[in-house]
Amino acid sequence: MNNFHVYIVMYYISNLCLQSIKSDSDCGTLRKIFANASAQFTSCTIDNSRPITVCEICKDNYVDILDSYKNMSQALVNGTTCLDKFINQDRLQILQIIYNNNLDMWSRAKCDECYDSKIYTYNQSISNRTEQFHMYYNTFMNCTTQHENKVCTECMKNYTTLDTYYKSISNINEKIGVCMDIVDIMNTTWTFWSNNCCKYRKHNEYIFIGTSVGLLILTVVFYLVVQFCNEKKAPTIIQQSRFFESLNIFRD
Repeated sequence: MNNFHVYIVMYYISNLCLQSIKSDSDCGTLRKIFANASAQFTSCTIDNSRPITVCEICKDNYVDILDSYKNMSQALVNGTTCLDKFINQDRLQILQIIYNNNLDMWSRAKCDECYDSKIYTYNQSISNRTEQFHMYYNTFMNCTTQHENKVCTECMKNYTTLDTYYKSISNINEKIGVCMDIVDIMNTTWTFWSNNCCKYRKHNEYIFIGTSVGLLILTVVFYLVVQFCNEKKAPTIIQQSRFFESLNIFRD
């Protein structure tokens, strides 16, 4: 009987150990999934850093991070979540720091602004204004391809439309009012237009300024010539009459 009780106790303890090992194994698996998701997201952001297309291309990798972190926060081991287990055992808070850094990267780029709402699912759709911006941008780029030698004249309307629409959707009260993907595209477009088309406008401005200065100089020269060439009028001398001279004699 005693041996039977010992067997029961040993069996119970072994089951607890197996469950603990299985739970630790499950937590370890969840941690690896999170680590892989973080690595994939980091790699994606680096690959799409120039030009910046992080918000649209790396969306699924970002959702993987959110899901894997959520799974660790919900999985229980002896009444404690896997997330708390890892964080409490890690004084460096590595897991939490990596997670916060990923969130910060997404937030700093304002990637949620590219979509209808905050990203929580894989099937999240980009917003209508993002689609509209890409439509105007693609129209402009197609024009520059078709009119390589006449971009400044033939594509002026497309450029103006794109620029006006961007300003209408951007927030003037913040440094970044739309997602960084759109900001980077617009900055590149402004640089392209400035380097290729603004020089013609400046050339016309220089002609106008030069003409204005020339007319001003001619006016001043003409005025000086007139002043120096005019004959000076002789001063009029009023002679006193003899009557006043006689009065002066009596006064003396």
